[in-house]
Amino acid sequence: MGEAMALLPPQRHRRILGLLTQAESVRVSELAKTLHVTEETIRRDLQKLEESGRLVRTHGGATAIAGGSRDLPFEVRQTANLELKVAIAHHALNYISENDIIGLDASSTVFELARRLPDWPLTVVTNSLVATAALSTSTNTRVVSTGGMLDPRSRSWTGLLAEHGLERLNIHKLFMSTRGIDLERGLSEVDDQQARMKRQLMERADKVFLLADHSKLGVRAVVGLAALTEVDVVLTDADAEESFLIALRAAGLEVERAPRV
Repeated sequence: MGEAMALLPPQRHRRILGLLTQAESVRVSELAKTLHVTEETIRRDLQKLEESGRLVRTHGGATAIAGGSRDLPFEVRQTANLELKVAIAHHALNYISENDIIGLDASSTVFELARRLPDWPLTVVTNSLVATAALSTSTNTRVVSTGGMLDPRSRSWTGLLAEHGLERLNIHKLFMSTRGIDLERGLSEVDDQQARMKRQLMERADKVFLLADHSKLGVRAVVGLAALTEVDVVLTDADAEESFLIALRAAGLEVERAPRV
């Protein structure tokens, strides 16, 4: 019981998600007893998990996302863990230099990086509609859009046309995120189209930076994306569980926590 009582929020979240994969629905009262915390704590946990798109709250509990195959709309993802995403984006700026060719995926965390890019002589390759719009007033930054089919839900370009648009491009540094990072299965996504685009971006990049707040750690989404060894640097937030980060470092990844801003 002592160990359960000492569980940190990220650990409780993983336990809750694990129970959901077995039962498809959980109740607040049962979770409170199992995890030895108050029902109010469980309600806060479920709220955070819903905000990050990993379950759906119901009266008295929560259910798994049906099918797990569609991502949440960009506007919903953008507001989840926003302070953590901003901190990670600020930290990622340290890795960008003038004349870099950088790739940006269509994730909400990387969008926060796009909003903060200095107006330097850079080349930005992206399939993100909102990142393109954020950079549209830059005078020194050249923006290369993949084109393709517009997915209104994710505010991004996807499909074969977008993938073919990357074939002749080279990227020095790719900044991307993902729905889940698992120590055994690697990176995963909930949407096959986004997974294919991220895969193409990774294959064109010399160095891959994964921007992921602690809610992504220990999560397995439905679509496999890449092995951990295909990532060079993981940038996460100050609340990430240290034992998980130690395991990532043991796998050969460089890992840094972004200080709060």
